Amino acid sequence: MAEVTEPKGRTQFVWVKDKAGNEFVCPIDALKDPKKATEAELKNCVDDATSPQPFAGG
Repeated sequence: MAEVTEPKGRTQFVWVKDKAGNEFVCPIDALKDPKKATEAELKNCVDDATSPQPFAGG
């Protein structure tokens, strides 16, 4: 049976936009400065254009 663990707390997220205008959702602790996110830091984020949104629009 899988072990159940308590979450350590709520994870805060921030919206970040890169130089090309792409938007990402990132955990706040994954970025040194959200206004100057690097390519390496953005690898820990979710690109909102590539994540499926089955109930958006359509």
